[in-house]
Amino acid sequence: MTISEDGGLPMVTDVARGQVENVQTIINRMQTGRIVIPDYQRDAEQWDDRKESLFIESILNNLTIPAFFFAENESEGSIEVVDGQQRLTTILKYAADEFKISDDDDVVYLSPQSVHYKGFYYKDLQRKLQNVFNDYPLTIIYLPKRLELSTKLEIFRRINEGGTPLTAQDIRLSYYSSSPSVNFVRLVGLYSASAAATRMLESAAKKDVTNPWDGRKQYNESWQSWWKDKAKAKGQTPSEMFLWYLIMLNRTQVGALVASQDALKHLSLSFRGTTEEVLDVYCAQLLWTDERGGPIVLPTYTSGLKEQFKGFALWMHAILNRGLAGISVDKYKQLALLIGACVELKVNPKDISDDVWDIFGSFVRTPRQAGDIIKDIGGYPEPKGRWSGQKGQRAQCQAAIQLVERAVERY
Repeated sequence: MTISEDGGLPMVTDVARGQVENVQTIINRMQTGRIVIPDYQRDAEQWDDRKESLFIESILNNLTIPAFFFAENESEGSIEVVDGQQRLTTILKYAADEFKISDDDDVVYLSPQSVHYKGFYYKDLQRKLQNVFNDYPLTIIYLPKRLELSTKLEIFRRINEGGTPLTAQDIRLSYYSSSPSVNFVRLVGLYSASAAATRMLESAAKKDVTNPWDGRKQYNESWQSWWKDKAKAKGQTPSEMFLWYLIMLNRTQVGALVASQDALKHLSLSFRGTTEEVLDVYCAQLLWTDERGGPIVLPTYTSGLKEQFKGFALWMHAILNRGLAGISVDKYKQLALLIGACVELKVNPKDISDDVWDIFGSFVRTPRQAGDIIKDIGGYPEPKGRWSGQKGQRAQCQAAIQLVERAVERY
């Protein structure tokens, strides 16, 4: 094996830098738009009054809080918050007197200090405590400049592995949020009328993207009821389900995109064969087409995406209200593949017999057992995070088509 003369340079040759800036400085930069909080779904309403209050109490008592991660966008002259947006949002809200430190007796504060801030808005604090708040030093870690997109995504994921992490889908939808098509994918995932949902709808409206559930009240009610109060719903999982459905329907085009590095050159992404990267590639291609035009590689908001959503909504409603009532949200990906197969084969849910519904239920809950229907062609593959190969995700998508086709033909 030949070893390069550079000794094997690290992936990132520049280094991150750290510095300390006080709360007042960061607030000023946020208010002027110099510091930008990405449009994540997680960016608000993740913390309740208790968490917000205890966080502000930490600042007022000079207790240590985690560092923040920023990334400088040289072309736009802005600074993007990579990690810490919930904490920064809480700081900004408290400084603007949008909430008071909770006076709920169930919140355990530091004693006796809490008498000076419990139940207080920022404006009600003594001047000394206001100064402590404004002067509090925040540790900022600036990521290396001019990182390739794929490297940034990997850094984002690793930063957010601990605590209450941002999911890959959070990061993905934020990174490609300037795409109307990606915004549409995100809106499909809405399952409540929260303040965060309102912000997403407003952001999408600026790109002339409307709520896909408008005019489909019954379908939307079924969707919301299924995801409501489920821990799995956090981190943009509902929108990821729809994205897997799209990949199922458009697997041939996706396969062509990831077939070689040359095919991906225009997206500035590397592909190492994982299913997670396929999701990145899909969103990156949507953004590319929305911004650059050219041949439609994947259905976009103005060309086919809304039509593909109609089939998804129809089948979700039929599944939740007739066919597979009670199915767990944990099976969202398998359900997405089932729906994609049914839509591709133009199966009408009204024509499905009880026997076929039983097979579909088995397919979603225990796909390996349901795979006996196609055991003569190798059964149902288990991709284990890989896209290609006889047991990869693409092969699994094709097996789902064959399984649904045989089930409908036989029963």
